[in-house]
Amino acid sequence: MTIDRPQPDDASDSTPREDEIVVHQPGIETPEEQAVDELLETLPHATEEQVEELAPAMEDLPPADAADTLESLEPQQSAEVLTQMEEESAAEALAHMDSALAATVLLDLEPEEAASFIDEMEPDDAADILQALPKDACATILKGLPLRKAALLGKLALYDPRSAGGVMTTDILVVRAGMTIGQAIEFIRTHPMNETQSDVYAVDDERRLVGAITLRQLLFTDDRELVSAHVTTDLDAVLPTVDREEVARLFQKYDYITLPVVDEARRILGMVTVDDVIDVAQQEATEAIQKIGGMEALDAPYTQVGFVKMVRKRGGWLAVLFLGETLTATAMGHFEHEIERAAVVALFVPLIISSGGNSGSQATTIIIRSLALRELSLRDWRRVISREFLTGTTLGAFLGFIGFVRIILWYHLGWHHYEGHPYLIASTVWLSLIGVVMFGSVVGSMLPFILRGFRFDPASASAPFVATLVDVTGLVIYFSIAILVLKGTLL
Repeated sequence: MTIDRPQPDDASDSTPREDEIVVHQPGIETPEEQAVDELLETLPHATEEQVEELAPAMEDLPPADAADTLESLEPQQSAEVLTQMEEESAAEALAHMDSALAATVLLDLEPEEAASFIDEMEPDDAADILQALPKDACATILKGLPLRKAALLGKLALYDPRSAGGVMTTDILVVRAGMTIGQAIEFIRTHPMNETQSDVYAVDDERRLVGAITLRQLLFTDDRELVSAHVTTDLDAVLPTVDREEVARLFQKYDYITLPVVDEARRILGMVTVDDVIDVAQQEATEAIQKIGGMEALDAPYTQVGFVKMVRKRGGWLAVLFLGETLTATAMGHFEHEIERAAVVALFVPLIISSGGNSGSQATTIIIRSLALRELSLRDWRRVISREFLTGTTLGAFLGFIGFVRIILWYHLGWHHYEGHPYLIASTVWLSLIGVVMFGSVVGSMLPFILRGFRFDPASASAPFVATLVDVTGLVIYFSIAILVLKGTLL
């Protein structure tokens, strides 16, 4: 049997009007965005009436833009705006917000209202928000949902948010491998897809994944042939416990649009979509950058992190780094006699140690990223250390040459006397920079390997930790070379 495919209606009925097509241009706001911005200018001291005026204006915005606006408001104001919006629009905007912020907004709503918004969302978005709620609030909202939706979200909420199960959606379309192409097409017509799916997954009678078939194949294959004859069986799938970073790597490597999630018996549980992976990549990159800067990763946008939490996130590592920097004072004290005899030597301490710290930070950043992208593995440490030794030595020689020329130039221009020994001082700085920059590059490149070897995140405070370590050792290298070169003259 051949199924007649419906012909499109009059093209003029489906053609978008010119004013419905939005062409985005950098720096130019749409009229809807301008209207919202004008209302936002009255905040945070807006009246209740002014806040309510935001609701109809925000319904004209795309959900992602509406979410940005909600995130700029206080949670109570966001809750007031959401209650004034159409339920579907409000739920879409809420789903596009940061999960932690969305959870905070839900706490300012009545449980019935919160449950109605959650019920309108895609399961994966709803589960992310529920996981960010306190347990008692989450349980209250789940009680207000239909039993089937509550059971599904309760199951999704059990997965680690950083796993494939934590980012997957269960609202997917699957067909039986034993169906004919015609039956599959008819099934798809009567079961509209809520998520973007370029591939339709085929399963057996026990819902075990058999393969995938593209929508294009379905449309251009004879209706009487079996789906099983055209599915691609050579495809990747992941368990729900797989780390979301690994999922993102698979998407990046193989250009996936979707990726099925299966259990140990290969029964399909859901899928991860590319829009979820983009969010994951952004979150992981943000966390890595914050950790490299020497702090715990923030769990919410900067403006939404409380004062006490911000101090706690930043204070721990700062205290550790401060204690490390006290060793710098100890090192300076060890060479106190030399500094008293030749104060000119102390002029170049900031120059020397900052150059070593900078080179170390460069090296550690490069290696952290290479490890994250799997361009390097732990067994590559020997190759890295030899390369960074050579690179650091060359860079140190280059910086030392610049320092040498600067000192000699200042001397001949009469801007500094250098105790009458400019060439010895310049040679000391040159040799010291070679040693310190080389040491910084080697240490900076090896620290991520060491942290990874002990199963720590290589990004954790690597750059500031390297800078602290090089500060101390840089002083030792500098003053040791100064004693050797200047012995019998200034020292």
